[in-house]
Amino acid sequence: MNVQSVQMFVALLAIAAILGTLVLLVAHALTGRVALADAILDQVRESALWLVFTLTGTSMLGSLYFSEVAHYAPCKLCWYQRIAMYSLAIIFLVAAIRKDKHIAPYGITLATIGAAISIYHYLVEWFPTLESNVCAIDVPCTTVWFRRFGFVSLPFMALCAFVSSIVVLITLMRSPRH
Repeated sequence: MNVQSVQMFVALLAIAAILGTLVLLVAHALTGRVALADAILDQVRESALWLVFTLTGTSMLGSLYFSEVAHYAPCKLCWYQRIAMYSLAIIFLVAAIRKDKHIAPYGITLATIGAAISIYHYLVEWFPTLESNVCAIDVPCTTVWFRRFGFVSLPFMALCAFVSSIVVLITLMRSPRH
């Protein structure tokens, strides 16, 4: 599989994550009124810890692929996003194994920080004048390694994983059986 194929695959995964998140948000809006919405929320609550681990673990593996195989040098903002993402992957693997649903507030906090960094990084890609000297000259944060579908870039994909994780964790926290 070549780098362009992997780019397309992970871009599609990011879009699928956001579409799934939108379905989950609609289910929250319809809870108690539509049986299918309640069934969706119950299923997500059952597998929430593994789902968040899958989101963050896949993101972690993707970032490692792009830096170690495709040789895309990460900028400082990429590193900050990785700190949040890799930590979430490890924390949620342990939480899923231990079935510790009380980890959700901590995961939301870390994912929110990661999402904020991703938003800023994504904006810097589109509007380079927003860059506030946080990045190095040798690997500027304005570097866009690729854009699939005209808008899906590495910070966008990280943002999708962070936002999806937040919504899944909120679903878990709203569980009547939690």
